[in-house]
Amino acid sequence: MAYVKSGSAEIYYEVYGDGPCIVFAHGAGGNAASWWQQVPYFVDRFKIITFDHRCFGRSTCPPESIDMKYFATDLRAILDEERIENAFLVCQSMGGWTGMRMVAESPERLRALVMSHTPGSITNEEIRAVQQRLTADRIPVTAPFGSSAVAPDYQDKDAAGAHLYNQISSFNTNVDRNKLFAGMGEPMPMAALQDYTIPTLFITAEQDQIFPPELIHMVAKLVPGAIVKVLGDAGHSSYFESPALFNKTVDEFIAGHLD
Repeated sequence: MAYVKSGSAEIYYEVYGDGPCIVFAHGAGGNAASWWQQVPYFVDRFKIITFDHRCFGRSTCPPESIDMKYFATDLRAILDEERIENAFLVCQSMGGWTGMRMVAESPERLRALVMSHTPGSITNEEIRAVQQRLTADRIPVTAPFGSSAVAPDYQDKDAAGAHLYNQISSFNTNVDRNKLFAGMGEPMPMAALQDYTIPTLFITAEQDQIFPPELIHMVAKLVPGAIVKVLGDAGHSSYFESPALFNKTVDEFIAGHLD
């Protein structure tokens, strides 16, 4: 458990194991604790880094610095502090904005990229129109353990897991979401993808109501060489809902890009 200064923010992170480095960047419903089913799976073969994005969990920053444009700066601060030249980066939902900023600003720090249930900041008019259409009929969240970030029937299949998901999310008490998400609208500069060579995997699932599979397939087509995996009937958080399949999928992808 450690903290690193990144401008006016203090970023909390954890390091486990040794070997090639995998960094896990959580989504808006999570923090470093979200990866409790991934860390034990990978730790015997890799150095694992989990962290709380600024203003999430145990990371702090002043109100004027609550902005997603700093996410990649924060990640680089962690990598520099740990003297890690480059890493595999696994991004969930909001974490995809971290991933795409790393692509635009520091592609040399990425060995490969996993975009889990996220378009990152890759968008255009067609993608925005499809997202609006696909999410218009989103199934309402139901009590007591429902969440739009998991499948609508997840609480029926695993009530304890659904409750745990919401409990982990509830620890994010310092987030001004309106201010934070205002920066989500900044599109990825398409020029950053012109000479794109980073191996990239997009992960989605059939019941994702936030960024549905059709949207992810559209985004992936804009990323040279990217592949897409659909992980069955999970919702927006397959890493949490279907960890065995998620871990195997990520493991096989990373194994194909180890030196």
